[in-house]
Amino acid sequence: MSKKADEYRKYLQSDDWKEKRSEKNSKRRRCAICAAKNKIDIHHLNYRNWLDVKQSDLRRLCRRCHYLVHELEKNGKIVYRSNNHHSKFTIQKTAVKKELGITNKNMFNIEEE
Repeated sequence: MSKKADEYRKYLQSDDWKEKRSEKNSKRRRCAICAAKNKIDIHHLNYRNWLDVKQSDLRRLCRRCHYLVHELEKNGKIVYRSNNHHSKFTIQKTAVKKELGITNKNMFNIEEE
């Protein structure tokens, strides 16, 4: 394991991270991509400076969507043109929904015509 990865794992055990995660989870416990309610993780949009994490750089994702974001990034299926957290998340959300075959209609159980 790299030194950076080891430091990141330690940070995830810190009181600072637990407080930020708790604050993010206190508002709405649904996946920001598929609206699932179970096994919610907090996803970082930017890993540049995880010691100075802003709530705007965090998203609630179910474990499945969180895993898919990282897999699609690793496999080159997600490509970013900007580091802006809003555009970055829109790209992630679109790619995961496409991978899962989710449309806004079937996400909310609306019958397609």
